[in-house]
Amino acid sequence: MPREMAFIRDLRGLLPARFAEAEAARQLGRMLAVYGLVGVVGGLMAALFHWTVVRLSDLLLVSTVGVNPSASGWESGPVNASWPDLNRLWILLIPAAGALVAGIVSARFAPETMGTGTDLVIETYHRQGGRLRRRVPWVKLLSSSATVGTGGSAGVEGPVGAIVAGMGSLIGRMLKADVTEQRRLLMAGFAAGIGAVFHTPMGASILAAEVLYRDLDIEHEVLVPSIIASTVAYGTYGVVAGWEPIWLIPPVGFHSILELGPYLVLAIVAAAGGRLFIRIHHFIHHHIGAQRRFPLWLRPAVGGLGVGAVGLFVPQALGGGYGIAQAAIDGSAPIWILLLLALTKMLTSSLTAGSGGSGGLFAPSLVIGAAIGGAVGLATNMIWPSLDVSPAAFAIVGMAGFFSAVLNAPLSTVIMVSELAGSYRLLVPTLWVAIVAWSVDRKRSLYDAQVDSRLEAPGHLADMMDAVLRRIRVREAMTPGGSPPVTVAPSMHLRELVAVFASSQQAVFPVVDGGRLRGVVDGRQLRRTLGAVGIDDVLIARDFQAKALTTELDASLYDAVSAMAASGYDDILVVDDEDSSRLVGILSRREIVNAYHRRMLETAAGATGKGAASEAATGDAADGPPATDLVAALERGGVLVGLDGHDRQEILQAIVDRAELPGLCDREALTSRLLEREALGSTNIGGGIALPHPGTHALQGLSEPRVVIALLRSPRPWAESDPEPVDTVCMLLAPEGEVHLALVGALARSLSDPGLQQLLRERASTEAIMGRFRELNRTLETQ
Repeated sequence: MPREMAFIRDLRGLLPARFAEAEAARQLGRMLAVYGLVGVVGGLMAALFHWTVVRLSDLLLVSTVGVNPSASGWESGPVNASWPDLNRLWILLIPAAGALVAGIVSARFAPETMGTGTDLVIETYHRQGGRLRRRVPWVKLLSSSATVGTGGSAGVEGPVGAIVAGMGSLIGRMLKADVTEQRRLLMAGFAAGIGAVFHTPMGASILAAEVLYRDLDIEHEVLVPSIIASTVAYGTYGVVAGWEPIWLIPPVGFHSILELGPYLVLAIVAAAGGRLFIRIHHFIHHHIGAQRRFPLWLRPAVGGLGVGAVGLFVPQALGGGYGIAQAAIDGSAPIWILLLLALTKMLTSSLTAGSGGSGGLFAPSLVIGAAIGGAVGLATNMIWPSLDVSPAAFAIVGMAGFFSAVLNAPLSTVIMVSELAGSYRLLVPTLWVAIVAWSVDRKRSLYDAQVDSRLEAPGHLADMMDAVLRRIRVREAMTPGGSPPVTVAPSMHLRELVAVFASSQQAVFPVVDGGRLRGVVDGRQLRRTLGAVGIDDVLIARDFQAKALTTELDASLYDAVSAMAASGYDDILVVDDEDSSRLVGILSRREIVNAYHRRMLETAAGATGKGAASEAATGDAADGPPATDLVAALERGGVLVGLDGHDRQEILQAIVDRAELPGLCDREALTSRLLEREALGSTNIGGGIALPHPGTHALQGLSEPRVVIALLRSPRPWAESDPEPVDTVCMLLAPEGEVHLALVGALARSLSDPGLQQLLRERASTEAIMGRFRELNRTLETQ
C-alpha cells in the first residue's frame, strides 16, 4: 500500500510537466501549420509571379526587339553608343506602356501598391498592426507584372515580398489573429516571398527581422515564424520552378589578410555609390512620384519613358539586370563598362520605383553592387597584380556592401549573399565590407518607413507603457497634500446627494459609514432617476450604492489602469494595504497620466543629463501652431475626376480607394468613419456639393489635414432627405478640434463662391480649380 501511495504521488508530480509538454507540442504544431501554410502560399505565388514576368518579357521584349532583361548572362547585347535602328525604338515605348498599365491599376484599386512594396510592408508592420487590405496582393501582382515584365528596371523580389506579406495578412484575418500574430504573419509572408524567389531562405528570414530598423536591431519576434515560412516557401518554389541558381559563380575564397585592404576600398566605394543611389531615387520620387502636376496613374509612365530612353542605348539597364552581375562575376566586361552599367542601373531603377512604378529594388541593388565590386576587383589586379584577387569574389562581396549601405541590413545581407554564392568561403570579407559600408552611411536608406530602433517602433510603445506603469506605485501617483475625498453617508437623501454632486468636481463619491468604506454612489443610476417625479424624499444614497472599485497603495499603476479599463470608471478608490475598508484617497486618470509623464521625463533627463524642464521647454518651442491652410490641405489631397457609384456608400468607397493617401492610412477604417458620420446627418450642403468631414484623430497617417475633391461623372442621390443630388464631393480629412472646425468653415465659405461652383459644374482643369481656391484663400485671409 505505501508503494502504491508513493507511485500516485509521483504520478501527480509528473502531471503538470506532462500537461506543459503537451501544450508546448500543441503550440509548435500550430506554428508549423500556420507558418507552413504561409510558406506554401508564398512559394506558389512567387512561382506564379516569376512565370508571369518571364512570359511577358519573352513576348514583348525578347520576341519584339531581341532584348532579354531576365538573362542570367551577358546575352542582352553590348552597350550601343550609336543611334538605334527603328526596330529597337520599341524599347522607348514598351516600358512606358507597362508602367502606364501598372499606374492605372494601382491608382484605381490600391494606390498603396505603387513603389517597391517594401516601404508599405514596413509601415504596415509598425503602424497598421500588420493588416493590409485584402486586394493589395492581387493588385500588386498585376501592377508589378506589368512593370517588370515590360522592362521596368526593377526586381521581382520586393514585389513578391509585398504580395506574400499581403497573403500572410489575409491568413491572419481568416484566423482572427491578434495584433502580435498579425504582424508576425505579415513579415513571415515577406520573408517567404523573398526567400523563395531569391533562393535565400535563411537570409530572407533575417532580412524580415532586420529591415524594419535603421540601426543594427532585430525584431526577434518574427524570426522563427519567418524561418518556417521561408524554408517551406523555398522548397515549394523549387518544386514548381526549379532549383537553378540565379548566377553561375566559380570557386572563390579568401586567401590573404592583405586582401582586406582592397576590400576596405570596396566598402567605401560601395557606401558612396549607395549614397548616390539613394539621392537619385529620392530626387526622382520628389520630382515625378510625388509631383502633383501629373495625375497619380500617369507618373509611373513618365518614369517608364525615361527607362526606355536609357534602354535604347544601354539595354542591360532594363529589367532586373542579372546579366550585369554575371558579367561582373565572369570578369568579361572592362572597368568603364561596369561603372557605366552601375550608374545607368541606378538611374533606371530610380526612374521605375521612384516614379511610383510597382517594382523592387533588392535585385537592382545587388546588381549595382556586383558591378561596383567587379570594377574594384579588376582595378586591384591592375594596381596590385601580385595579390591576384578574383573579380568574382569582389563582385559577390560588392553585392553585400552596396545592399547593406542602401537597406541598413548588414547581418541579413551577409547570409543572403553567402546563400547566393552557395558557400561561406567569403564570409570574412563579406562581413568586413558589409559592416563598414553600413557604418559609413547608416542614417540614410531607400526606405523612409524604417524607424531607428525597437525603442522608437510604434508597435512597441504599448509594451514600453506597460513596463513603465508596472514600475510606478499607486502611492507615487497620488497628488501629495491633496484634499481628502468628499464622502457621503448611506442615509443621505436624494436632494442632499444632488447638491453634493453639483458642488464638487469629484467623479466618484464613496459611501462611508462609521469610518468604513461601504461602496460608491452609482452616478449613472442617479442621473437616470433625476427625471422622476415625487420620489425625492423616498430615495437615499444607499439606494444608489454600487460596489467600489478599489486598489491598494502599493499596487502598480498597471493594475489600477487595468481595473479602470475593465470597469469603465475614470477614478479608482485607494484603500489601505492592511485594511481594505479604510479609504485613503481617490486616484484619477489625470493623476495616472501625470505620473507616467513624470517618470518618462525623469528617465530621459537621466539618459541625456538634461533637466525635465529644459526638455519640456524645447518641446514647446518646437511645436508650432497647427496648419489651417486650406490650399495646403488641397495640395495634399488633390482632385479626382470621373468617379462613379450608384449611391453614397459606393461613391465614398471609390474616393477612398483612389485618393492619394499615406501608405500607413487604414483605408477600410476611413471608409467606415465616413459612413458613420453620414449616418448621423447628411453632409450635402446644396448646390450639388457634399462636404463629408470625418474626424481622423484615431487614424494613422492623417495628422496633416487634406482635402480631396471628387468630380462625379453624373449627379447621384446622396441621402433620402436631400432635395437635390450631388455631382461634387469635397472630402475633408483632419483630426478633430479647432483646426478641423476652422477648415470646415473655410471650405464651406469657398464652396459658396459662384465662380468656384461654375468651375466645378463645368469640370474645369485641376489647375483652374486650384487657382480659384488660392484666390478665395487670399480673400479670406484679408478679411
